[in-house]
Amino acid sequence: MTQTRVLVIILNWKQPETTIECVRTVQAMQPAPEILVIDNGSGDGSAEKMQAELTGLTILALPKNLGFAGGCNVGLKQAIEQGFNYALLLNNDAFPAPDMLDCLLREAAEDIGLSSPKILYESAPDLIWFAGGTQHRWLLELRNSGQNEKDDPVRHISRDTDYLWGTCLLVNLAAAQQIGLLDDRFFMYYEDLDWSIRFRQAGYRLRLVADARLYHRVAVSTGGMDSPLHRYYLGRSSVLFFRRHAHLGFLPAIFLYRLGSAVKMVLRLLLTGRQESATTYLQGLWEGWQLAGVETES
Repeated sequence: MTQTRVLVIILNWKQPETTIECVRTVQAMQPAPEILVIDNGSGDGSAEKMQAELTGLTILALPKNLGFAGGCNVGLKQAIEQGFNYALLLNNDAFPAPDMLDCLLREAAEDIGLSSPKILYESAPDLIWFAGGTQHRWLLELRNSGQNEKDDPVRHISRDTDYLWGTCLLVNLAAAQQIGLLDDRFFMYYEDLDWSIRFRQAGYRLRLVADARLYHRVAVSTGGMDSPLHRYYLGRSSVLFFRRHAHLGFLPAIFLYRLGSAVKMVLRLLLTGRQESATTYLQGLWEGWQLAGVETES
């Protein structure tokens, strides 16, 4: 019987200590999978520090930051070229249970393009960060993700889902070759929702594997959920995503909902003293609009 080969791909950007911790958690799995760590142009000695402290894996240092999508694509291309069946994209601030990969592989199938574990907060292991999600018919928004709900027996049931998040994805590489890799124009955020739609449009299922568990240390790489960097890329990528896929929903409703959401976000940031984050968020919205307009024209 042919062995299923999985390459675990972990991105690092200026967080070598967190990445080392993540790698050691993955290496504790039995049997330990093959691991590729990609240093995404950190330029701060991250690659050298990881080389000095880690063994039994490959570390690839990129000359510049390609973003989450671009960095993952480097690893996905390598996995495909080396004949792996699956790639496991794993955030460096997420820590798998020892049997997580086994649980994901037990439910793997040719018609499943992506699968995800149930993701829990590392700081509150009984609290859900993500447990799959449905697409709102008109707004295309993610719904019913379970975020901030207590993990309970209802959430222990695996199911097909509309959207999966890139925090941890088991990628069917044969399917990915058919539909294409992550779109690196997103750089960071919403590339996973875009990929989810593309997989479903090609006829592949997305699967939430409820007994596979992952513990997430939220938003380490961007400095927090309301950091200027986080808000810039969230704004930029959201506009690109919704303009690209608006035809799947109801355009006037999408426009009004997103406008209201943007106004609410800016006001919240200003009222909480985060003026720089509000400014970068608006900048991201504008640049995303310009990028989406060029894409539409082409």
